[in-house]
Amino acid sequence: MTQTEIDHILNGSHLGRALRNLVRGTPADVSSLLASVESDNYSLVGTRATCRCHYLRLDGNGRPRLDALIERLCLHVLDYAIPRSEIEAARANPSTRHLVKLLREAEHLFAGMSTTGEGGELLLWLLTEMILGLPQIICKMSLKTSGGVHYHGIDGVHAGVDATTGALCLYWGESKFHATLSSAVESCFNDLAPFLTEPATSTSRQNRDLVLLSRHIDLNNGQLEAALKRYLDPDNPQFNSLEFRGLALVGFDCEHYPSDPNTAIQDHLNSAMATAVQSWNGRIAERIRDASLSSFVIHCFCVPVPSVEKFRALFLQGIGHTNNAAT
Repeated sequence: MTQTEIDHILNGSHLGRALRNLVRGTPADVSSLLASVESDNYSLVGTRATCRCHYLRLDGNGRPRLDALIERLCLHVLDYAIPRSEIEAARANPSTRHLVKLLREAEHLFAGMSTTGEGGELLLWLLTEMILGLPQIICKMSLKTSGGVHYHGIDGVHAGVDATTGALCLYWGESKFHATLSSAVESCFNDLAPFLTEPATSTSRQNRDLVLLSRHIDLNNGQLEAALKRYLDPDNPQFNSLEFRGLALVGFDCEHYPSDPNTAIQDHLNSAMATAVQSWNGRIAERIRDASLSSFVIHCFCVPVPSVEKFRALFLQGIGHTNNAAT
């Protein structure tokens, strides 16, 4: 690959276009499952963060579509967990058995523990790609040494280009599903903070993930990978044009969902969520300020569900880990 080809990709507009072309999905893909609290301004007071609230739609009998959302998530385990080059190689083969093999491999990478947070991590990936249009640039699941453990490090890494400055933005992602909003928020930003606030050195929290990213980035595009590696190398001047940003997803139990069929309609749920989101956003903004993250760009997702425990159990069943699913 020539230097001219790499320089062409490094141009902000070309880099942004190349990254956008990697995105898998659009907001329309989840619009039948997730509603959102619409706003002209998603900004959180006193911060550079934004927060979008997405919640389950009700079916015709007033039941939250949690099962359907989990089913949709499980349809994306291949895209989430397997590097692009391996998927494309399997697609190029006339037999579908190679894709089926990759799917089974992807499912076995998930830990399968009753307390797993991997369903939330997959949901963060889905919302980041489909709502924000920011592609994942490394499949961390494929780096696990065993399906029986969780990956140690950040939950997800996505990338985009700032439309104003043309700088490459690396998004560190953390997802937490807890029974309460306060607990999820506390845990999420405790884990995310070091990746944003620590200077990039050999001992910093994000250094290990940067090294893995440089070694294992797989976008099925050699020119784009070579260009991005220049940004990821602390010894390259291009590294000084790399901005660290954050992604955060907090999921929690929410009492606003109907507990029985045919007892609520979508409009009632919409009104309840629109009212509740004001206090939720206030709690998230407060934690961001307390964690000294106010000056960082962070995209937050607030995802209330009827039951975090049921979310986990359904996800485990969906990926075939029924023995460990909660009852």
